[in-house]
Amino acid sequence: MIEDVLEKIYREDRQVVNIYTLFAGVAIFISSLGLLSISLFDIRQRYREIGLRKVNGAQATDIYPLLIKKYLSVLAIATLISIPVSWGAITLYLQDFAHKAPITFDLFAIAVIITAIISLLIIIWQIHKAANVNPAEVVKTE
Repeated sequence: MIEDVLEKIYREDRQVVNIYTLFAGVAIFISSLGLLSISLFDIRQRYREIGLRKVNGAQATDIYPLLIKKYLSVLAIATLISIPVSWGAITLYLQDFAHKAPITFDLFAIAVIITAIISLLIIIWQIHKAANVNPAEVVKTE
């Protein structure tokens, strides 16, 4: 009897975890699409500048730091804001539990690393496309 009650409680908890995982995945996908569109828009606005730099002898490796600097600073600011907010939300969520899991630095480090990898892959992909565009085509069409 007790086993059945515990199984029911854990089944509900697993369902909640599955729902949270699904919504987190959807949120990550939507935010990745937003980052893709913002980076595409921003880099597209600078195609002429990139083309002129390439005409004047800049290599693709010179263009990467120029374009990625803005996104790294935004990523750093977002990290500084999100860590205290998520720590507070986790602490608030765990208040009602009798046995609390410890909140360690590893939890936040892994989240920041995964977020940085996803964000930087999207941004580097856009920068790579922009840095390897033919400058003659850019200057001609602008």
